Amino acid sequence: MTSYQTTLNQLIEAICKHDSIIAYQKAHDRLMQTSYHQKAYQMKRHQQDSHLFQKIAKNQAAKLSETSAKNLEAELNSLPLIVDYRDKMQDASDLLQYITKTIENKLNKEITNGNS
Repeated sequence: MTSYQTTLNQLIEAICKHDSIIAYQKAHDRLMQTSYHQKAYQMKRHQQDSHLFQKIAKNQAAKLSETSAKNLEAELNSLPLIVDYRDKMQDASDLLQYITKTIENKLNKEITNGNS
């Protein structure tokens, strides 16, 4: 295994063991054990239908689909499990963005200094 691959595997392992990633995975697992993901799918379908109906000038159907989508979105947004999931997802995303930015900055510095 190359030094690069070894380092990459160590980084992946460290990320997977980070508290924010573990918390996100647990929140995701809890969410998947409910029917909320089905409601999210229904909401997306209503949004897509609304967009399609607008394109084919079916304004009444578009408004109905849009209202259904907004109602489902409001219902989902008010659920503590969803709020917790989104918070955990944001924390995990922030961590990954920080790591990515740090690696990018170090690589750019190495390239700029000619130490690549």
